[in-house]
Amino acid sequence: MSIIQPLHIPTKWQHPHASCELFIYRGDLEHPQAPGNKWHKLKYHLREAKRIRARYMATFGGPYSNHLHAFAATLRDTEMAGIAVVRGELQPRLTPTLYDVANAGVSLWPCTRQDYRLAEQSELVSYLNGQYEGIYWVPEGGGGVLGAKGCQDWAADIDYLDSECDAWVVSAGTGTTAAGLLASEKTPYLHVVSALKGAAAQADEILSLASLVSEDQTNIAALEERMTFHSDAHEGGYAKQSQALQQFLRLFTDANPAQQLDPVYTCKTLFHVMNRIRDGKWPHKRTLLIHTGGLQGWRGYSAALNPYIASSLDGEK
Repeated sequence: MSIIQPLHIPTKWQHPHASCELFIYRGDLEHPQAPGNKWHKLKYHLREAKRIRARYMATFGGPYSNHLHAFAATLRDTEMAGIAVVRGELQPRLTPTLYDVANAGVSLWPCTRQDYRLAEQSELVSYLNGQYEGIYWVPEGGGGVLGAKGCQDWAADIDYLDSECDAWVVSAGTGTTAAGLLASEKTPYLHVVSALKGAAAQADEILSLASLVSEDQTNIAALEERMTFHSDAHEGGYAKQSQALQQFLRLFTDANPAQQLDPVYTCKTLFHVMNRIRDGKWPHKRTLLIHTGGLQGWRGYSAALNPYIASSLDGEK
């Protein structure tokens, strides 16, 4: 199966005078343990942890976190033990995601939302550092300069397979992936679509991180000319789905039965792009949507909302 595939635009989203070709880079097919952008964000963190001879790797995530899922699976191939700090109380019956994480041998620690926001400055992290000697902490989502550096490498991989698109589109959570892609000279014009509500200020964070990662320390003004940030595609907020998005997913699935979008990021990004195509406001002829993985996240949604339930993702219904 090709990792770059054409997308068919459902009739409802076609524009009579627009000539737009859409393709998808199936990052979800790249890595069996950490699909999409997950492996790329973890790559340099793993190298650094090994370089300093850390005994443990620790990170943060929610109960359905794709990052935690990939983090746990990746550590199976290392000699380091894993620690996952999970937002909210750990329930007697773990979510399918956390069950996989625990089954991979990672220790689970619940934290309050306040500790989660404070991250490495929290009292819980101080406590864990006292209990476990030699912890390397990975920022939430595999973020920071090292996470972005891995995604900068990813841009070269993608460009090697297809350099004919005049624009790439990527979803943003922490913004690490977008920053890494933007830092690469291989990336054409980049559209960044945030899944977060009230994320307009995130554009500056992405530009700042991209500037740090860029090999020639490209100034922020130059980077800004190569990116458009979309903060109006959240469909109600992080991990929420509007009725319009749900309808789109069903129609998109009918038109593209071989494609699967994740429920939090890629589905909203593609919905936003197709809305702009329908309205005649998409300026590009050939666009590549970068699939950042996360299909296991459907396990946090009811079967009624999952357009791929017939394929029984990971056996969960």
